[in-house]
Amino acid sequence: MSTIYAFINGHVAITVQYWVERYEEVDAGARIDVRRAEPYEGSHHREGAEGHRVLPVGDGGIWRIDLSHRIDSEVPQQRYHHHPDFQDGDVGPRAFDEELSADPLDWTERRLLELPALLTEKGHEDLAKSIDTEQLARSMPLIRMAIEASLKP
Repeated sequence: MSTIYAFINGHVAITVQYWVERYEEVDAGARIDVRRAEPYEGSHHREGAEGHRVLPVGDGGIWRIDLSHRIDSEVPQQRYHHHPDFQDGDVGPRAFDEELSADPLDWTERRLLELPALLTEKGHEDLAKSIDTEQLARSMPLIRMAIEASLKP
């Protein structure tokens, strides 16, 4: 299992990891998820000891970006895409974007910096209001480093 980087801001988690997707073909690369996160006090609560639960895709998934390549072919194929419309507890269909393919790191960073607007667009105003945009901007260099680290095993 690879390292999963988690960045929690308000009631939202941005998770980043190296991922291998096996189906008829094999894709691998960085997977970036935006998911709902819930505050969690735990069984031995004391001030400063609280945590968060990052909900699984089926319960808390909002948006996904896959910066992957086909790795089971002699000719590597870029498969950069995102899943903008989670449906029925799953990620929904892939959406390909020319700007994402041309500059995946900058495209991803721009979209994540617009996270409150993206959440509002998807009907999650409560989550959008929980985001500290200044903290998100300060965290973006670390998020980008996690994405870069997750492009390869």
